[in-house]
Amino acid sequence: KDAPLPRKWADGWKIGKPDAVFEIPKENKVPATGAVPYQYQTITTSFDEDRWIQAMEIRPTSPQVVHHVLVFLHFPRNHPRADEQPDDRRGLNGYFMGMVPGQGDITFPEGQGKFLPKGAKLEFQIHYTTNGEEATDKTKLGMIFCKEQPKTEITTTGISNVFFQIPPGAENHEVKALYIVKQKMRLLSLMPHMHVRGKAYKYVAKLPDGTEQVLLDVPRYDFNWQLLYILREPIDLPKGTKIYATGWFDNSDKNPANPDPKKTVRFGEQTWEEMQIGYINWYALED
Repeated sequence: KDAPLPRKWADGWKIGKPDAVFEIPKENKVPATGAVPYQYQTITTSFDEDRWIQAMEIRPTSPQVVHHVLVFLHFPRNHPRADEQPDDRRGLNGYFMGMVPGQGDITFPEGQGKFLPKGAKLEFQIHYTTNGEEATDKTKLGMIFCKEQPKTEITTTGISNVFFQIPPGAENHEVKALYIVKQKMRLLSLMPHMHVRGKAYKYVAKLPDGTEQVLLDVPRYDFNWQLLYILREPIDLPKGTKIYATGWFDNSDKNPANPDPKKTVRFGEQTWEEMQIGYINWYALED
């Protein structure tokens, strides 16, 4: 009788009934064994006007074999804001929405939202991991629109480093990445991303006056339960602030998840390779 109440899981969409659902056009077949290259599929939206997104959620139809999903936004060439979006498929830029172990939905507070331009293309990058049984998947992305244009537009930036080598046997190898704030910003949330050798992660802001502020410290990173850390109180950072995103990796035989402690590890998309990306969600402020 003293046990905690059982956890209640949402039945269906966690964000509520979506206003629009986008499903990848072609069913992906996942084999029982072996490595599966990243699968890419693109959907062209058909809205007759720009939209603003209040909430989003990614739902695979076979979640047991879906490691992660990234959705990239591509502006139409003739859109007035087309030059704002870099074209990058590796999860480093152009990020719109994602799903990783531990989380796959996001809801922005009233007055905040993400911009979806008229005629945009949504490119799905899906990473499948085999589990001994064949499966088929048609991943979906659900959206709830803002009732009116929000006062603030949310931007997601990936602070990344792809030029690293983790030596064999290294127990605490440090890899730094840097982002310089181009305009005054209000920081809302942070999400570090590494693979199975990921050990710890920290974001530190170095302000133009030389002072430093720890934004997020994750002493025990868990690849199997990756979280979006929403700040209780948003943090304002002036232009010129340097955000250092640092990851530590355990490539030793003391790491039970390590596929091969005798191997030098570099940046790569597959789970047995490594990534060092520190995502941040933010919006611009007047100087």
